[in-house]
Amino acid sequence: MVLPSRSDRPMSSDEDEETPLDPAVERVRQRLKRLILISVVTLFVGLAAVVAAVLYKVGPSRDKPALTAVAGETMVDGALPADAQLLSTALDGRTLALTYAEGAAHRVVVIDLATGKVLRRLRLDGLAPPATP
Repeated sequence: MVLPSRSDRPMSSDEDEETPLDPAVERVRQRLKRLILISVVTLFVGLAAVVAAVLYKVGPSRDKPALTAVAGETMVDGALPADAQLLSTALDGRTLALTYAEGAAHRVVVIDLATGKVLRRLRLDGLAPPATP
């Protein structure tokens, strides 16, 4: 037996409308619709968080100004004693930390680069004296 194709059947208004789904199937469809909505919202929130993090990292640094060029030298009097042996330096854009050994003691001096003044002096206890070559 050959069934007539859809184009051969007469069109009625009843066939154009979909038949209602079984209530159990309709509940499953509503759950799936809600889950898809939740996952799309979660995806966009995560994407927005990643974009915000990238823009934050790429953006200009606000906490440490760039070190400006100054012609000539800045003298800092009394930062290091005459017999001090300089061990290391650290620069962060605003301050300079000098670590030195004075006899058997290790000390750190923090200097403000803008003013050239000593901000703080620290003594480090419990460190071995530096090896002399």
